[in-house]
Amino acid sequence: MGDASVLLPFERRHAESAVRTTAAAAATVSESRAGQLIDLVSRRGDVMEASLDAESYPRLRDHLVRSILATATPERAERLFPGDPQQLLRPFGGVSLGSGAAGVLWALATAGTKVPTELVDWLEGAVPGMEGPGPGLVDGLGGIALVLDRLGRHEAAGRIWHEVEQAPLDRLGTALADGLPGLGLALLERAPFCDGEALCDRVFLIAEELVRRLEDGAHDLRRPGLLHGGAGAALFLLHVYEMTADRRMLTQAERALRQDLAFLGWVDLAAEGAPELWRNRPLLGSGSAGVAMVLHEALNHLDTPWMFQARDAIAAACEQRVGSHAGLLHGWAGTLVALHYLRTRPWDPPADRYAAIRPHLERLAHPAARARIPFVGLDASRSSADLSTGAAGVLVALEHLLGEGERRLPLFW
Repeated sequence: MGDASVLLPFERRHAESAVRTTAAAAATVSESRAGQLIDLVSRRGDVMEASLDAESYPRLRDHLVRSILATATPERAERLFPGDPQQLLRPFGGVSLGSGAAGVLWALATAGTKVPTELVDWLEGAVPGMEGPGPGLVDGLGGIALVLDRLGRHEAAGRIWHEVEQAPLDRLGTALADGLPGLGLALLERAPFCDGEALCDRVFLIAEELVRRLEDGAHDLRRPGLLHGGAGAALFLLHVYEMTADRRMLTQAERALRQDLAFLGWVDLAAEGAPELWRNRPLLGSGSAGVAMVLHEALNHLDTPWMFQARDAIAAACEQRVGSHAGLLHGWAGTLVALHYLRTRPWDPPADRYAAIRPHLERLAHPAARARIPFVGLDASRSSADLSTGAAGVLVALEHLLGEGERRLPLFW
């Protein structure tokens, strides 16, 4: 692998390598990990302060990290951490970034935890036995390679990247979760890498294939949202536009966002009588919150009234409808991240940025709300540590909202 200090010329906000982790909150695996469940507040009322803010957050973060690590079962072959039942729907669900071990370990590293070696060994060892994973970011090899690089396993990550780079583009879909946009975003985030020119060429080839399908209507974007809808395609194309100034990228990004808003029942773009899902489902991965975040990015390049109106209306929906499910992609953690992202600017004073989400954090910290905090999956029947529906997603969100320094949002690299 190449020098980790080499960065692509279009690297956007941070010059730090994606493989760096800190040991500020080192934790070890509990000896009694098997059979333990995540019990953040319902059984440990002393953990949550009367108000949750940057000062009290480190205590909660440390407990979250310990609770997640306590659920690790490296002796099991099919999964390392408990997750939503969707883990079981495909052979590699227990390993992937969205629902499996890769996402949990990435969250721990993002929070400054020194991830135990045996857990990284498990992730590296699980990949060769996976059946049929594609190169996708959320559901496939691309996301796993990013996490292995982040954890310092560059040789193992390099083998996966080689397979990812050889994936035939004509066999991939057009959704971010497992298709062309996710593959492109994974390559843009890759670090370290050997050949920046070759990497850019691959990214541009992916973008050309995606644009061609969007222009021809030969895509599989049949539902809205960042993971499976037009917003994911638009997010990737906006990155490529910033690299190339190719207006076709911007045109198709706008078209994909219009389609998502139509699916979500947005005013003039939707069929008459369509339900206002943009108002009722302000979720990061599968609802309107992620769409609004991409609209926010698009407004850096487009002065389009309907984009402003939709972004601001969805931001209001995020403020009014913070749900009861946990998790980053399908729960309240992602809704709060979106609200913070849409209501504040990086240069705002910390107090102003915190004010945007303070009422919701105080509500979650209140004793009457503690029953909402055990991080069960979408079906509310089992504990989940995963990124999409469980404790790892909550950890990433709170670290972004309350942690020290700038934290990069997943998918919005």
